[in-house]
Amino acid sequence: MAADYFRLPDDVSRKAKLDLGLKNITIRLLHLNPQKDFPNGMGREKRVKGYRYALRRWSRFMNIAGIKVGDTVYFCFDEIEQVLSVERVVSHVNLS
Repeated sequence: MAADYFRLPDDVSRKAKLDLGLKNITIRLLHLNPQKDFPNGMGREKRVKGYRYALRRWSRFMNIAGIKVGDTVYFCFDEIEQVLSVERVVSHVNLS
C-alpha cells in the first residue's frame, strides 16, 4: 500500500523550526537537469509526544521530482537557507 504522506525526519523538522509554526519550505531538486525549486506547504499530525511533520501535496512533489512509491530518496536540509534538497533518487527494484 502506498503512503499518503512524505514525512520529514525529526532532526530535519527541528532544523526547519516547524515546532515554532508551520510554514512553506523550499524544495530543491538537484537530481534533475535543469534543477527545479518550488515552495511546498507543511502539515503536522499529533503523536504521543509532540508532532510529526509532512509535506502537503506530496503527490505533486513526487510527480515533479520523478519519485515513485518504493524509491529511495537521498536529501539534505540547509538550515540557513531553509531548503530541502533532493540529491538523488534510487528506483525501487521489484524482485518478484
